[in-house]
Amino acid sequence: MSFSDIFNQLKELEKRFNEIRYPPEATFQPSFSFKVRKAEQDSLQNHLPDFDIDEFFNRVEQ
Repeated sequence: MSFSDIFNQLKELEKRFNEIRYPPEATFQPSFSFKVRKAEQDSLQNHLPDFDIDEFFNRVEQ
């Protein structure tokens, strides 16, 4: 799974949560949505390589 896959899944999850009526404390907070979008924009703007998550964690461990 790549970061772009994760961003897409998070966006889809956010849409589904927002379609369902929950108490305000159970909904996606705007700050979380902003952070997801910002991370995606940063990765696109800086042309970061599309790492596989396992590969990314292996690099972090090194």
